Amino acid sequence: MTKFKSSILISISFFVFFQKGISQDQDIHLVHQCVNALTDVMVHDITSPPVASRDYVYPLIAFYEAVVSGNGEYKSFAGKLNGLEALPKPSPGLEYDWLVTGAHAFYKTAYAFVFSKDLFQKSWDSIEIQLHKRPISSQVYERSVQFGEQVAAHILQWAKQDNYGHTRTLPRFTPGSKAGLWQPTGPDFMEAIEPYWNQIRPMMLTKPDQFIMPDPAPFNSEKFIQERKEVYDISMHLTNEQRAEASFWDCNPFATQTVGHMMYSIKKVSPGGHWIGITSIAIAQKKMKLIDALYTYSMVSVAIFDVVIAAWSEKYKSNYIRPITAIQQSGAPEWQPVLQTPPFPEYVSGHSVISMASAVVLTHIFGDHFHYTDNSERNYGLPERSFNSFFDAADEAAISRLYGGIHFREAIDNGKDLGRNVGNLVIERIKLKNDK
Repeated sequence: MTKFKSSILISISFFVFFQKGISQDQDIHLVHQCVNALTDVMVHDITSPPVASRDYVYPLIAFYEAVVSGNGEYKSFAGKLNGLEALPKPSPGLEYDWLVTGAHAFYKTAYAFVFSKDLFQKSWDSIEIQLHKRPISSQVYERSVQFGEQVAAHILQWAKQDNYGHTRTLPRFTPGSKAGLWQPTGPDFMEAIEPYWNQIRPMMLTKPDQFIMPDPAPFNSEKFIQERKEVYDISMHLTNEQRAEASFWDCNPFATQTVGHMMYSIKKVSPGGHWIGITSIAIAQKKMKLIDALYTYSMVSVAIFDVVIAAWSEKYKSNYIRPITAIQQSGAPEWQPVLQTPPFPEYVSGHSVISMASAVVLTHIFGDHFHYTDNSERNYGLPERSFNSFFDAADEAAISRLYGGIHFREAIDNGKDLGRNVGNLVIERIKLKNDK
């Protein structure tokens, strides 16, 4: 072969490889756009952490299931998640654009969940314009859309059976009057959020309390008094770094601010939304291809969904008092935590369980010592923070609840244990790669 022909072949090979790389990056960017559109509408709608976990998991599984049909590296979630039966299959021998298929499955599923549908539709319209520019025929495009909608219909039927609808009909939670029980907290004194979330069907857990939690310290016991004092003492001597950590991991969709006689909400992402954001960062940094990215998103969302069910089950079982109530009742009526207290019982710490479960799954996929910079809170006015591993981030997220004055240490430490147990269950039971 002449040098001239060899040079041409090398140039062509490089061009094909370069174009494939661009296409892959564009595909992943569009996936992130889909996820961000869902996050944005949930923040706008002040979606609670439990409901947010549900709003993420079904659309992300739909996205994965639509794409995995055309991929030989991974298996379906069917038969591995509670109640999920075999999904529709594409027609043999016909061409599909799997990104178009997956994106439409995601859209149709997410649209059924979100409250502000017009806002979500506006974001989707922008995404769909990009999908229409893909170099495929109109027949392939329509076929891909139709199959994506079939997958979405299957996922939505599965979702209808998770008991969410029934929990919407149950009576409001009545706080107990006994000392040491949870009471609504200022400034809004909102009623308890999602007291019946333990009735939601989990993805992997056999029951909400599959992992038995130790009881929190009895009210006014020596241990309780020590933990109450720790929260108070730390709040009196917070460093700038501790305040920064508390603020970065606040993730309270119910935070409000009062100006004169006006009260308005401060838009913030939920704890689960923050870790979905971290997942996006890791996927982009690793330059994952489409199916790997969807596998990662789905696995993290499954862990978050189940660990929230486990945590909320414990929250309303123990129905434990919050630090703000305990400290104010103990002789410091004017004391206020750095962070606003969310409207549900204290034990265990929701952010601690979500963070540790997510960290377990992400470490399983990306490995330990995965250095990254977290800018997922940038849209909410907070500076980025860098971490040497997902566990470093999870530990910081957990202890930030103590600095913020909204959790006792026991809820944090035991919450991390619960998160670790659920995360390990997910990676041990769900084997989707065909080489595993």
